[in-house]
Amino acid sequence: MDINVNQIIEYLLPQSDTMLYDILLYFIFFLSLITLFLLPDKNMVPTLLMGATLMSAVVAKLSLAAPGVIFSRGEFGMLAINALMFTFPFITAGVTRRARLTKAPKSTIPAIVAGLFAGVYFFVYWFFIQRPLG
Repeated sequence: MDINVNQIIEYLLPQSDTMLYDILLYFIFFLSLITLFLLPDKNMVPTLLMGATLMSAVVAKLSLAAPGVIFSRGEFGMLAINALMFTFPFITAGVTRRARLTKAPKSTIPAIVAGLFAGVYFFVYWFFIQRPLG
């Protein structure tokens, strides 16, 4: 197996035929990254959930740009990856414990917004790409 870093970087850049999906995936990725940095200490489960969301966004982007590399567009694995991106930010917002003697965690709002963007991405991707494939 020959891995070319320049080709991976090219796949991560926006593509003209999937621009809407790419923009939504970039929003999901960066909001998840912000959430990950804003999580309070000693929150292992939310940290792992947001890490899985980040990895799911990267896998979805690579699968869109290079079909057949990880998952094809109509495969059940893509549906599972998209569902993970949709649910994990909401679970993270719900299970994050607040730091001692503070109010609500700062990571709640970016996690909810990331979940909303992921929900839009999930349903648009399903309706226009996966549903017609069968």
